Amino acid sequence: MVKVSRSDDLVTGIAGAALWGPLLDRLGVVAEADRRGLRAIGPGGYTGGECYRALLEVILAGGDVISDRSLLAGVANERLRGEHRLPSQWTLWRFGDGADLGRAQKAAAVNRTMLARAWALGAGPPGGLVTLDPDATSVATYGLGKEGSMFSYKGQTGLSPMVGVVGETGDVVALRARAGNAAPGRAIASFVRECYWAIPAAVRDTSNTWVRIDSAGYQLEVIDTCTELGAAFTITAPHRPNVRAAIEALATDPATNWQPALGAEAERGAQVAETSLVIGASRNHSQAVRHVRLIVRRQRTRAGDQLSFDDMHGWRFHSIVTNLPALFAPAADVEYHHRLRGGIPEDAIRQLKEDFAFAHAPFSNFFANWLWWHSCALAHNTSRWLRVLALPAEFHRCRAKRWRLAFFNVAARVVRHAGSLWLRLPRNHAWADAFIEALTRIRRLPAFA
Repeated sequence: MVKVSRSDDLVTGIAGAALWGPLLDRLGVVAEADRRGLRAIGPGGYTGGECYRALLEVILAGGDVISDRSLLAGVANERLRGEHRLPSQWTLWRFGDGADLGRAQKAAAVNRTMLARAWALGAGPPGGLVTLDPDATSVATYGLGKEGSMFSYKGQTGLSPMVGVVGETGDVVALRARAGNAAPGRAIASFVRECYWAIPAAVRDTSNTWVRIDSAGYQLEVIDTCTELGAAFTITAPHRPNVRAAIEALATDPATNWQPALGAEAERGAQVAETSLVIGASRNHSQAVRHVRLIVRRQRTRAGDQLSFDDMHGWRFHSIVTNLPALFAPAADVEYHHRLRGGIPEDAIRQLKEDFAFAHAPFSNFFANWLWWHSCALAHNTSRWLRVLALPAEFHRCRAKRWRLAFFNVAARVVRHAGSLWLRLPRNHAWADAFIEALTRIRRLPAFA
């Protein structure tokens, strides 16, 4: 029979605080948040930077709501967090619940600064190209009094934030809270602009930018915005009359040159061809007309596939529009790169919602939830930077459950010995050596003032 008792206050269940703590210190999260006045309060209280950092740590530890602040409580955890005091649950609640648009925008500015600093440390894309993937998602809400909570086109009550992700890394560069009844393409052109200017200047000035959007971005305003910013774009084209007519002309012309598609679609026998398309002609304004490339991929329908009115002669068609010239960007390459938006970007949003508390809207205040989502996004980015900069390569793209069990949610003793603070991991912990090496790598990183 196993007997249970409480006997030791020096054991922590989140040894990972010894890893993310030094990284947050080197990035200067608290100082940057305080510099921007994230929360102006009187002397003697918790600053906005300390509150924002505490929210990040709660989410990094696996918390979903404010009350999960208890994960960081205790003597051992206080020692690991060093000079950073832990605000109470109610202080963190007031920090969020009192948010307005200004506080949400200040949090966004802090996140952008952290992104620039982390990329300067080596956590950015490989170079030459930065792909932006803006997309809308839905967050279900429960209970009464949630500001902005409305029935969406999916038939559920919730909010509909927009998330901008870097396709090469999975970093979240921008976030915009919206009411639940917002259409997926509403104000997407301005959000594209926000994502573009969130790219660190050092990278933006030396790289090409590629914007990938689903059919919600099939708008003249989006095309004009990308053109103004000097960015390449690929946008999924919905089967509207002009697009349908162009596809039919392409599919029925025996002279059409169909090339094999790239990637996984090649195994299914998919083929790619291209033509030109005029957008905006129906508006009867010559200034509204845009000439773009229309790239079409066709694939054979199979037994059991759901039939579609757009199928023709046993083929199913998918199309995108782009401003990339054919001379430098073959149709198959462009179509393949656009299809990659279903990889890292969609996985980043899935991880945000499943592993970093983004699926929750814990406050009644609309802007408080926006602030909460900014903390979720920064926690998500911080975990990626830590993995890329310090952990073994096999953890760079794995799910949160795996790296949390191996490095974050690990039990250890926190003791003082010979004037130093020691974190004593279990002798049989499989990743103990990697943990020690990770901490060594983080401590070698330069610190931002």
